[in-house]
Amino acid sequence: MSGIENDVKLISESLSKKQKDFDTAMGLVRDIIRESAQAITMLHNNKEGEAAKKIEFAHKMVETLTKFDAEFSYNTKQAYQEYAEARIFFEIKKKGIVPSYRAVGVDQESYLMGLMDVMGELKREILESLRENRVKEAEVYFDKMRMIFDGTRSIRFAEAVLNGFRRKQDVARIQIESAGSEILSFKKR
Repeated sequence: MSGIENDVKLISESLSKKQKDFDTAMGLVRDIIRESAQAITMLHNNKEGEAAKKIEFAHKMVETLTKFDAEFSYNTKQAYQEYAEARIFFEIKKKGIVPSYRAVGVDQESYLMGLMDVMGELKREILESLRENRVKEAEVYFDKMRMIFDGTRSIRFAEAVLNGFRRKQDVARIQIESAGSEILSFKKR
């Protein structure tokens, strides 16, 4: 075998392993996103026990997925963000707390993105609470939204450092304003 043929064979074997790892990682990404989305739906439907199981299952997959971060971090971020959103929403809904990024178990950037994404879930809870005449509950969720937004308001970094965060922050601000208007309108009725 010539030198180039030997090199190509070695490279091909290495890339085959990388492809296998990528396929495994992407399977985990899809499963984490699916489990997280289902947990959020269950939380909205007050099925907290079932949501807890989904979140725990997703958490185990997140721990496995981290083994692939060195090579595929660009591809794994979305799964971490979705998991962070589900976990943060669960903690707010079940315990009334916003967990730290360490408690969630994801990297800092994914945690921040999850915080911004959870704003939409909190707004949905506010609207549902108002629909069912539970104004105090709506106000509790609104306070959590404001606390999250106020706590992250000072974060201003270049897109290359924290890609997509400013846009999510702007959307969160609009959601807070809208939710506040909904609560105010409801109280005036």
